Order: sequence, then structure tokens, then C-alpha cells
Amino acid sequence: MDPPTSPAKPIKRLHALRHGQAVHNVHRGWPERDPPLTEQGLAEATQIQLAFIPDLIICSPMTRTIQTLYAILAKLKDLSSPQSGTLNDNSNNVEDIHVEIWPELRETHDHAMCNLGRTRAELETFYPSLDFSRCHETWDYLEHTDERAFQRAQGVLEELKARPECNVLIISHRGILGYLFQGGEIFRNCGMCGCVPS
Repeated sequence: MDPPTSPAKPIKRLHALRHGQAVHNVHRGWPERDPPLTEQGLAEATQIQLAFIPDLIICSPMTRTIQTLYAILAKLKDLSSPQSGTLNDNSNNVEDIHVEIWPELRETHDHAMCNLGRTRAELETFYPSLDFSRCHETWDYLEHTDERAFQRAQGVLEELKARPECNVLIISHRGILGYLFQGGEIFRNCGMCGCVPS
């Protein structure tokens, strides 16, 4: 009699997405912190096509990434509706998606005003349905260095490896995504890539 076989461990897949076009992407040297998406950026975010429903979405606590997050959630809700028929065969349900805000996914190069975010209280006021408990009360994160950004990226990957979710969508920024994927991808606005972490 053959020995019992254990079920194959599910493959964990990370899907990284940069936010849609934001005001500072058009107006270089934008003087205000935490710029929002432009109308084009909002349109880009609503046109994103996902071939899966994530188990987990982790998102940077900045306006441009959160606006992208909401556009994706709305699109997923539409795609998983009974009228759509597109993603109904997927074992996940859009209602089961767990969303977390991770300040570790904030942008690098914080010498630029556009890469500075808001206080936790402001974020909770603007987006009361999201949990900002991982965020500092004030935007007082350590200044960017290559070493700190690399350590931050490694911490994100290690935490995700330990998590049970298999399909993870990361919504973040070009700079930190470069550290997460070790510069292997050039992320345009709403550009996406995927990987299987080692």
C-alpha cells in the first residue's frame, strides 16, 4: 500500500501594481504633500484587468495608492457579480478579500514633498473603512536611504512569505517596488508584474 501523500502546498503569488497617474507625475516639482490621482489616473485604475481575485491586498497609506485600491475593489465587485460571469468560477469571493494598509509600502525618496503622507488621524477621517493601525500617528518615518529601503522591502517579503494568503496584490509606488523586485521591473503608472517568492 502506498504511503499517504500530503496535499501540495499552494503556490504563493505576489502581484505588484503601481498607482495610477498622480498630479505630481504631470506637474514636476509639485509643492504639496500626498498628491491625488489625476482624472487620467482614475481612468487608468478603473481599466486595470485582474485575472484573479486576491486573497489579500496590501496598500501604501498614500492618497494615490488608496484611490487606486478603491478603483480596483469596485472593478472586482463588478466582475464577480452574477451578471458578469467573469470571475464566478474563482474559489475566492470579492467579499473575502482582506485589505491592509502597510506604511512599509510608502514611497522612497522622501526629500520630495509629494512623497510625504498624512497623519493617521487624517487618513482615518478620509477613509474610515480602512485600518491604519500599522501607520505612525504622524508622518515621522526615518528618512530614505538605500539600506533602509532595502531592509523595508525585505521585511515586506518576509512577512508575506509567512502569511497564509496565496494571491497577494501589492499596491504601491515605483521606488519601493524597485527594491521589492530588486530593480527588475520599470513600473509605469498602473503597471503590474507578478512573481513567486523564493
